[in-house]
Amino acid sequence: MITDLDGQASRIVTWLGDQAQVAAGAGPAQLHQLTGGNSNVTYLLTAGDRQWIIRRPPQHRLDRSAHSMAREWTLLDALAPTAVPAVRPVAYGQDLGVLGAEFLVLEYVPESVSITDALPLAYDAVPETIAAIGSALVDALVRVQEADWQAAGLAEFGRPAGFLSRQVPRWEAQYRRHQNRDIASFDRVARWLRDHQPGPQPAAVVHGDFHLDNCLFSVHRPELLAVVDWEMATIGDPLLDLGLLLALWGPRVCDPPGMPAIQAVTRAPAAPSRRDLAERYAQLSGRDLSGIRWYQVFALWKLAAIVEAAYAQFARGELRTDYAAALEQDVPLLFDEAEALITAPDR
Repeated sequence: MITDLDGQASRIVTWLGDQAQVAAGAGPAQLHQLTGGNSNVTYLLTAGDRQWIIRRPPQHRLDRSAHSMAREWTLLDALAPTAVPAVRPVAYGQDLGVLGAEFLVLEYVPESVSITDALPLAYDAVPETIAAIGSALVDALVRVQEADWQAAGLAEFGRPAGFLSRQVPRWEAQYRRHQNRDIASFDRVARWLRDHQPGPQPAAVVHGDFHLDNCLFSVHRPELLAVVDWEMATIGDPLLDLGLLLALWGPRVCDPPGMPAIQAVTRAPAAPSRRDLAERYAQLSGRDLSGIRWYQVFALWKLAAIVEAAYAQFARGELRTDYAAALEQDVPLLFDEAEALITAPDR
């Protein structure tokens, strides 16, 4: 463990006491960068017997709006009194002398884990376990979308009017800003999305990147403890979140798929299907899912359009990580999968 990262741990602890009136435990402050997550940088801060999660923007930002700590703080602070299972905020810091950037302090969720391609050791490796995980994800998503965002003070947080009609142009422009190669399936899917856009849904809180990896589960049992990584949240069409969850759930329509580790445990034999999860969601939410295929296609297309920016940074030598290097293949695969999903059999 890195003890102090050039004094940053001590500065955060001092700032917490002076500016946020949050007392640390006795003992040296330690700051350890956590793995996982490829947008904002996340640390575990330990001071005596107390722990917090620290989030700050990366050194090379892809888009300032995608890394806004102030925006994420506004949302989490508004949702804290509600039944939404979001990670709890502690403080928002703007003092650049602490970490060199704005930052968030969040509650640490003890005995929790982010699940990707392997189940926690305490879980039974049986289909019922994956079913319980899927049910927990759907139930949490419905609770997010049931939040009264206007009563929570989020009336100005997003622009729900015309939200869906802005999505394809927005993410196409994002892709074009960072594009450094031609991928034909990007354009073909973009045309299909423009031509087949469904009618709007009643507005709700949208997480923006809702899938298994962005939820913390108990290390002991398949129980969802908190939803994390809210930097892309807004108010808009809630089926965008369901579309991403379903698109990455279970067997993928292309082999190999892009970003194969995401929700990889859900590809276990006899796991519940996408249809199972969609039916549970429809029953709990009462929403119309007749256009859900569009949302799944859009989810993969949007994901690829976003992360192409990280690959462009890698190609320029600005970002040297295994994640960024893998995007050379992952991005085209995601665009191809989005196109294949247009006509794939329902599962």
